[in-house]
Amino acid sequence: MKPGLLIISHGSRDESWVTLVEEAIAQTDWPDGVAVVSSYLECVPEQDIQYGINTLEAQGVNHIGVIPLFVSAGSTHADEIAYALGAKPAPLCETDLEPFRVQARVYYGRPLDGGNVVPLQSASSMLGEGIEENGRAVESSFSAHVEQSGDGSESGSYLGLSAQSDRSCSIADVDSQEDVLLQMVEERLRGLGVRTDSDAVLLVAHGSRYEPFASRWHESLRRLERKLVLRGSCAGASHALLCCEDIAEAVTRLQSVLTIGQDEIVWSCRAEQLTVPLDSFGGMDVFDGHDVGGRSCGEQTVERRVAVVPVFLSRGYFTSHVIPQRLSDVSAMYDGEALLPHSALNRWLQQEAVRLLAMMKGNVSQ
Repeated sequence: MKPGLLIISHGSRDESWVTLVEEAIAQTDWPDGVAVVSSYLECVPEQDIQYGINTLEAQGVNHIGVIPLFVSAGSTHADEIAYALGAKPAPLCETDLEPFRVQARVYYGRPLDGGNVVPLQSASSMLGEGIEENGRAVESSFSAHVEQSGDGSESGSYLGLSAQSDRSCSIADVDSQEDVLLQMVEERLRGLGVRTDSDAVLLVAHGSRYEPFASRWHESLRRLERKLVLRGSCAGASHALLCCEDIAEAVTRLQSVLTIGQDEIVWSCRAEQLTVPLDSFGGMDVFDGHDVGGRSCGEQTVERRVAVVPVFLSRGYFTSHVIPQRLSDVSAMYDGEALLPHSALNRWLQQEAVRLLAMMKGNVSQ
């Protein structure tokens, strides 16, 4: 067995976007003796995915561990790439992505939130087919029908995950994997000057309007926002999906929650409403008096602010143009910065590489 690692990112026409990703990959302490190649789904033609496969196989690599450098298992791109690499028999959404030419055995990793893009039983069966069958499995697969999400309602509460949620990985495994996002977002909160006892945070991710991807995004972001509040990183948190939700309205709703009492909050499991109670964690109950855009404590009035944090790996069109335009009519703390650069990503890349290499070794020894 000769292993190799293929890092796959989305790509961008913005050179600074690509530079941040390349720097993160270059700064990672990869396992000794393992070939590592970075590639992109689109916008970087000289480093497309087929280039990455060809480069590794030209070095004699016959076992490729793929690290999908995407935020969430809710990414339709992460799903279609897995299909095109032969790691799963069919995509969960329609795709124009043609199957790649690959002779090596493929081991598909997890995105940053720790969700399994490839169900464990599917991964096991695909690996059992061997190198020779990998291409045929891709060619014989078909596109699955995906319905547009309805009202987005889910059952669940602060202390438990949704009863309708995707259970492709254990909660403990997800929590461990997801810490990289937590660390990166917390760094952004410090950079924005978020006051932990009075300011709220709106996480904004690209998202998807299709199932099961939308539910995966919502579940992942809810876990993240709950952790932020429990760790005392902010007084409250919520999220919105850029693809299909009004982020300005989400900011306004969050601001209104900052100025009313807990008893007035109508809790709902719908994705577009607040999912974390601000007063429940001691962040706001230290203030007496009445809210009028802030709370008074003796002579001091504390302004309640909302910080908007884009859950995007690298700066680009969405963080520099789309989000600012949609926030133009509301008051929010926003600086256009994405999650990179951050050393937590380097550690995560190294850990994911070690995990994939262990999978390869275990499969070969069977």
